[in-house]
Order: sequence, then structure tokens, then C-alpha cells
Amino acid sequence: MLNRKTQPLFQQINSIKLIEPEKIYLDNSIPLYAINAGTQDVLKIDISFDAGVWYQSKPLIASTVNEMLSEGTKNLTSKDIAEKLDYYGAFIQPEPSKDNATISLYTLTKYLPETIAVFAEIIKNPTFPEHELKTFIGKKKQAFQVEMEKVSNLARRQFNRQLFGCAHPYGESPEIEDYDAVLRSDLIQFHKQYYHPENCKIILAGKVDNDVIKLVNSYFGSKDWSSIKKTEAKRIELVKPESTIEFIKKEDATQSAIRIGKLTINKTHSDFPKLEVVNTILGGYFGSRLMKVIREEKGYTYGIGSYLVSLKNAGFFVISTEVGTDVTKPATQDILKEIKRLREGLVTDDELKIAKNFMLGDMMRAFDGPFEQAQSYKSIIELGIENDFFDRTLEAIKSITPQEIHQLVNDYFNENDMVQTIAGN
Repeated sequence: MLNRKTQPLFQQINSIKLIEPEKIYLDNSIPLYAINAGTQDVLKIDISFDAGVWYQSKPLIASTVNEMLSEGTKNLTSKDIAEKLDYYGAFIQPEPSKDNATISLYTLTKYLPETIAVFAEIIKNPTFPEHELKTFIGKKKQAFQVEMEKVSNLARRQFNRQLFGCAHPYGESPEIEDYDAVLRSDLIQFHKQYYHPENCKIILAGKVDNDVIKLVNSYFGSKDWSSIKKTEAKRIELVKPESTIEFIKKEDATQSAIRIGKLTINKTHSDFPKLEVVNTILGGYFGSRLMKVIREEKGYTYGIGSYLVSLKNAGFFVISTEVGTDVTKPATQDILKEIKRLREGLVTDDELKIAKNFMLGDMMRAFDGPFEQAQSYKSIIELGIENDFFDRTLEAIKSITPQEIHQLVNDYFNENDMVQTIAGN
């Protein structure tokens, strides 16, 4: 019998069993990554296109195309699509981003023949009906106006502009007038140019067998699905930020949103896995230094975090928090002090051990189930990184030393090189 008065023995995680995707090519050469895992008869199909913000020539086009795919096709109205998916207990989820545009189908395996037919229809034959576009834009404008009242969004937009510049796809932020400039013809042209076999990858997760793969191939592996050749991605050079400190005044704000960070490496760099450990110690979990000082000791905020954001053509580091307007200055100063303190001293073995254990547990959670595995692998497949990235990450977490952390934080996290964005009163 389990004795609940006795503390369980602590066990170090030495390895994580990963199920690597099986890479298959459809008849038209679309790469399909199949993850056969899980016990439930459910499936998730992700179809990812190189069709994010990076590729658009006008603001909002990439996200509008992705989010309006299910608003009507050559053969189905938006109502038809919703009713069919609802009848079979399935749903479709769009996911536009800076680099990619993904559309996902969640379905019971037994209903895949019915649901994939709808899925294929919305991807291949959307019409972006004018009346649906008008309704969509109206809702988005209302949401935009609400979001622009939040200091967190004001700071995020300006921070991206500081890092990348207003003209860069990663620094671009839409304005209210951009919504009215979205035309149906823009959407049709963007879809034609980027939503085709030469420009996509498929990730299949759940109860995957040969019959499932054959069915996916029958709908998406045909030779007659668009013959447009892949468009070469544009090259845009990064420039040094012109302004290091920006303050956005909002008279009625009770809080200030603080963003501090800099351009850095992405997941394609060999230092990235170990830099993740550095980030975790600084602000990547609830026991981090920033959380202890800014939240627990100073009481400036309920939450603060630091993040390494890995994009396809760049990477950046950011610290994010919201504090009372009366403590904006000391909070900013103390954040910078914590970065400096990490640069100038060595972390203790105990502090490093706790951070390592958290990261190993977090990594296990990221692979707990087929859909979670699909999401984790998707993050490297879209960047063209080999599957051993996770093995290298596991080894980096286990082997990193205080001396390596000291070197990395000085190489990548010098507080004197960081930009600051503050929105509030």
C-alpha cells in the first residue's frame, strides 16, 4: 500500500523517448510527416504553407486569407462548412504567423473520409465571398480598437518596430485604416500564389495507418492541384535599431507595459539549446530570478517572463511584464540589474539543478500526446531543422555548466545592448 507520509524519491530524467515522424512524399512530392501515436481514434492534420506576413505585399493579407478559408468555397457556403464539420464532431483551426500559415483539421478517425473532403475543399477552392469579407473586416476592426486600449499591445507593437523597423515584415503592425484596404482580389491572388503543393508541408498525428495516408494522398497528392511554382522568399537585411528607448503615453493607464530585449539567434544556431537554459534561469519559469525579485521581493507585478522567440529569418529575446505606473522606473532598473547580476556572477549548482529539472519536465510535457508531439516537431520542420534538435536540446540541458552560462549570458544578453519599450502613464 502507498504510504503517503513518505516523500517519493526524486528521480533525475536521463532520457525522453521521442517518436520521430515518418517522412513520406505524396504523389505530387508534398512532404508528409506522420506521427502514429496515442490511444484514441482521433487525428490532427496540419497543412503548413510558406504564406505568413513575410510574404505579403499589403498589411493583413496573409492572416485574412488564412482565417477566411472556411468562409465559403466554389461548392460550399460558410454555413454548409460549419454544419458538416459540426455534424461529424470535427473542427478546423487557422494559425497565421510571421513566416507560415497553417490550417488544421481535428477529427475522429472514423469520420476522416467525410471531414477531409471539406478540409480539402476549403484549402483548394476558397472564394472569399464579398459579404463574408465585409463581416470579417468589421469584426476585426472592432477587436483591433479594443486591443489598442491595452498597454501590453501598444508595447508589443512598438517593441517589434524598434527591433526590426516599421518596413520589415517582423516589425510591421497594421493600423485601423489598413483593414478597409483589404480587397477580395488581393486575397484571391495571395491564395493562388502561395497555397499550392510546391509551397506546403503536411503533419499528420494520432491514429495513423496506411489507409489514413492513402486517403490524405488521394485529396492532396494529386498532380492537378495548382501548377504554380514556388515563389522565392524575399531577402531583407536586419539593421541596427535606431531608437533604444521608446515611451508610449497613455493618459488613463493604471499600469505600464515594459518590454526589454534585443535581436539574437534562432533555433538554427548551435548555441540555442544552451541559451534556453540561460533564459530559463533569468525569467523562463516561476522560480526564475526575475520572478523572485520583481514579483516576490519588490511586489511590482503579478507576473514577469523572458522569452527566446525563434522566427525563420531572425530570433529575438524579450522580457515582458506589466507594473503599476508608480513603479515603472524602479521596475525597469531592477530588471536591468538582474541581467547584469547574471552576467557578472556564476549561478549556483542548486539554482542550475532546479532550472534543469524544470526544463526536463517541461520538455516531457511538450511530447505528452500525439498532438503535442506534432506541435513540437512542426516548430522545427518549418525552420528546416533536423529531428536531432530535441536530442541536442536534452543533452544541452543535462550537460551545461555555470561557466558556460556565464559565457553565454555575456555573449548574448548584455543589458547595454537592449532596447526598451514602455507603454503607460
